[in-house]
Amino acid sequence: MRSARRRITCAQVNEMDLVVYLETLGYKPQKIKGCNYWYLSPLRIEQTASFKINQQLNQWYDFGIGKGGGVIDFAMLYFNCSVKALLHSFEGTGLITPIEKSFIPPPESRIEITATEPLYLFPLISYLDKRGIDLNLAATYCQQVRYTINGKIFFGIGFKNNSGGFEIRNVFFKCSSSPKDIKLFRNGYATLSVFEGFLDFLSFLKLFDGTVAAQTDYLILNSLSFFEKHLDFMKTYSKVFLYLDNDKAGKSATDIALKTGPAFISYSGIYHAYKDLNDLLIGCPLPTMQSPSDEQGKT
Repeated sequence: MRSARRRITCAQVNEMDLVVYLETLGYKPQKIKGCNYWYLSPLRIEQTASFKINQQLNQWYDFGIGKGGGVIDFAMLYFNCSVKALLHSFEGTGLITPIEKSFIPPPESRIEITATEPLYLFPLISYLDKRGIDLNLAATYCQQVRYTINGKIFFGIGFKNNSGGFEIRNVFFKCSSSPKDIKLFRNGYATLSVFEGFLDFLSFLKLFDGTVAAQTDYLILNSLSFFEKHLDFMKTYSKVFLYLDNDKAGKSATDIALKTGPAFISYSGIYHAYKDLNDLLIGCPLPTMQSPSDEQGKT
């Protein structure tokens, strides 16, 4: 019998060490004086550290905005969420693992990438692990990105597209920076595998890398809105293998392609009981997987 979810209280959350908590978010103090830890504010952009944590009191104060408090107060401001949503994000381990949600900034907002570097932050690596993707594989195709929205600083896993924009994922948000575009990997093959998002692409490599199924060029759409726009490009390949989502939008795009010509082949049946390849990766053991095709040929 499945055990009931453990309820987390505000008091329990506020017992978390703020210094340790900020470290898990990727923030390190600029200076330490006794029990006072000084940071560049995680809540806005600044050049001089004016965000202080008193570790003895386990309280923070941002002198730039005149606000402070405990862990709950900080997390609500940082993630722009309610107390209820924050408490629901806690699992039985006591670690914050909020439910991922798509994040669309207000029209006046702009996602700005301020730095890129190799993946190393524990929350991002932990997120990948929960999605079944190991760090070595992710590091080959992704970067750790530091980005701002309305002056607030965030960190995420960044997947760079053909135009220099990024698809960004972390445990809280799914978002993207401009310009939005596809990502194409030309590997010299006459066949093409098509995926909706980069997590599906990485899941495919995790499942089939080293097999004949992986011997194709790769097209990651990053948005189904690019699918029909690139149909003519896909037709330049002798065969096109579709790994689109098993939802209404994914099935609709698949139907359009299959009606276009015999070059298009859908392999969504491999994960018919799952929404996408990543759900398959998480839900099924690798030994049960089979290679989708041995017909691809290299030019």
